[in-house]
Amino acid sequence: MNVLILGGGISGVSAAKVVLKEGHNAIIVENTPELGGTMARIANCRIGFKTFFDEIKDHPSLQVIRGASVTAAQRKADAFTVTLSDGKVVEAHRVIMAAGLSPYDPVEYKGKRVLTSLEYDARIDQKMGELPEDFNKIGFFLCVGSRSKEYPLCSSVCCSYTIREVKWTLQRAKPEIAVFYNDLRLFGQEFYLEKIYRDAGVRFVRANSRYFEEDEEGVTVRYFVDGVLREERFNYIVLAIGLRPNPGLKDLSALFGFSLNEYGFIAEEEPLVTDAPDVFACGGALEPMNIKDSILTGFGAGVLAVKDAELLTAAAREEGLLRDEDPPEIVMPDGDFKSCAFYLGTDDPGDAMFTEYMSARFIEAARKLNEAGKTVYIVTKNTVMPSYDEVTFEKARREGVIFINLEEGETFSASDGAIRVAGPGRDLTLAAERVISFDDYTDHFKGKEFLSVFRSEPQLRWNPTRWSRKRYHIGFLRHPRDRRWKPREVLGALGEILLDREEERLYPTVEEERCSGCGSCKDACPQKAIDIAITEKQVSIFGPISSTGIPKAHVDEDACVACGLCVSTCPSDVIKFPVEEEKHKVEECMAHLPAEKTA
Repeated sequence: MNVLILGGGISGVSAAKVVLKEGHNAIIVENTPELGGTMARIANCRIGFKTFFDEIKDHPSLQVIRGASVTAAQRKADAFTVTLSDGKVVEAHRVIMAAGLSPYDPVEYKGKRVLTSLEYDARIDQKMGELPEDFNKIGFFLCVGSRSKEYPLCSSVCCSYTIREVKWTLQRAKPEIAVFYNDLRLFGQEFYLEKIYRDAGVRFVRANSRYFEEDEEGVTVRYFVDGVLREERFNYIVLAIGLRPNPGLKDLSALFGFSLNEYGFIAEEEPLVTDAPDVFACGGALEPMNIKDSILTGFGAGVLAVKDAELLTAAAREEGLLRDEDPPEIVMPDGDFKSCAFYLGTDDPGDAMFTEYMSARFIEAARKLNEAGKTVYIVTKNTVMPSYDEVTFEKARREGVIFINLEEGETFSASDGAIRVAGPGRDLTLAAERVISFDDYTDHFKGKEFLSVFRSEPQLRWNPTRWSRKRYHIGFLRHPRDRRWKPREVLGALGEILLDREEERLYPTVEEERCSGCGSCKDACPQKAIDIAITEKQVSIFGPISSTGIPKAHVDEDACVACGLCVSTCPSDVIKFPVEEEKHKVEECMAHLPAEKTA
């Protein structure tokens, strides 16, 4: 079977991995000269993509066509005949749309000192040499080209990308940094980064209105905060640009017969399935999403193209491979009352990880109460409603739910049927007979094995659902968020299961008799797959026989990805791959063979 994948970014390559593993032919068509999409433009992600693609680049069943686009597509019986702009004609039985996202171009703002986030990324790339001498004060501005009348969706990744650009900046220099935001829509452990950088002196300013005036020496910024117009000078301004649908989707929609939604993305008939037969979708063709979700949906689209997903899902559930848990529901206030307030805020970065889930659930409950005629407030530090969830957020506002954003330095309190928001710029007291707080639900998150909590960013990126090779987390246990993601996560997990099952992976072994338990391998392991276990050993001394504890390294094969770092760092050379032992045996045998005759 031939599977045509339109788009050579991280999601398209992820789909190709599943297709190839299942013994089918994958044809990737990329309309630019190089693969990688937006991910390849980010300095700290470029190598990750290359490594990921290198795993399949020499596969005999993979064909990659660069610098070409689709000009015609015709379906006959069970196959597509697709003509490309370079004149090639491709026959395919399934098609996966992985066209990716298009970064917004803010021509109204850009200048020599006003840079987009991608331009700034290139500027601070270590390969570019020294930073400018006047690299003293940097301002980051979020939501440029998204959450607007022209494009109402949230771009999902801009806040996360900005917090990482702050990190990469501080790794190279120590400028004064200010981050101007509407809401900080972070993911998982990124809330810890926010706290770290706040404590390190990075200034966060909640300000929407902005005005830039650039000259040869810097940029003057004017913005409103606490009801006051302020003016501030920066050496450089970084615009966190929005991500929009690939404009090529419109032509592909006409050629292959699938529908787009009102925002220009592919409309899902079912999860990752278009309304055109045998045409599937993944990654940024569906909505703005991060790298780990692009990989996840790529795996899922690959499964749909070559396998019976329903049978696979049933088998995976029967084996207990898919793990999920029912999320807590919001308890609606009872009794006779006229006003209600939801407080969406917490000072604990560990609890803040669940702001996305609580934002959606609080807004859902608030809309129901508003419809019932109650006066409803949502007081919030950050309303995390990425991508299409932003539409729900705006609907709630238009319907009459009153949102009160806490500015920097403001506090929230509730007592005696009222709520109070107080800070440098205002002191506001409102009647609220019922108050529902984020903290009322934090116990529901305690003791859960959330993948987004217990796995590092690289682990989540390359293995978006895998807890171990015996457990793949979906839904609430992967990361609490909007319900539309769970069916996609099931499909992505199936892709991971197929890849894990079919990979013949050799794991390092420990020569325990020689292991000193120094811990070098444990410190080097990025997957936390090595433990130092204490084994009891009897020792003979003068008098009675005694015993002692000897530390030994132990490799957890469920968590190990066989990267080899432990082998390369072991100072005693006691951790080895089995292949090395086989190699030594072959070399010994070869040494005893007679020399080959020469002419």
